[in-house]
Amino acid sequence: MQAEASTETVSLIIAKFDKTLHDRSAFSCGFAPIDNFLKSSLSDQVRDGMVTAWLATAEGDRAVLGFYTLGAMAVRANLGPKAWQRARVPDIPVIYIRAVAVHESLHGKGIGTALVIDAIKRCAAIAEQMGAAAVVLDVLKDKHFDRRWKFYADLGFLPLLDPDNPHRVYMSMADIRATLAHA
Repeated sequence: MQAEASTETVSLIIAKFDKTLHDRSAFSCGFAPIDNFLKSSLSDQVRDGMVTAWLATAEGDRAVLGFYTLGAMAVRANLGPKAWQRARVPDIPVIYIRAVAVHESLHGKGIGTALVIDAIKRCAAIAEQMGAAAVVLDVLKDKHFDRRWKFYADLGFLPLLDPDNPHRVYMSMADIRATLAHA
């Protein structure tokens, strides 16, 4: 997690999703499936226990500036580091960041970094309560893929080398704990 959040223009409030507190109506990250997920599916997925969501707003404003979601997942042990393979289990529990998105007018302002750092810290706390060997996410494949790939690499994410999903990256919980201990 080398990059630091600079949110130079906005004082962010990152809070657990609450329909009454978060106005999602004007949100657009520039990728329609993510925009539609936030506006149409998020409430149902939160209600059904599929994800938890954390939304960023500016202090005193309900408009959503960005968000991320977390869920449980398992990955095949043979895809990760050698320590996973030595565990002698077929699947490794991880925390999955399903989505990270920032309003397109705020791209490059540090909000994405602030959201990912918040998510990683939250994942470390979750991992203290239940087994989770890593944080995993999929880098969206579109015209901004190279920029996103670099963004996650700069934060310390590594390719999982999943032949079924070559855009999946991870950060081990051991690396997260070590980084947070030095922060």
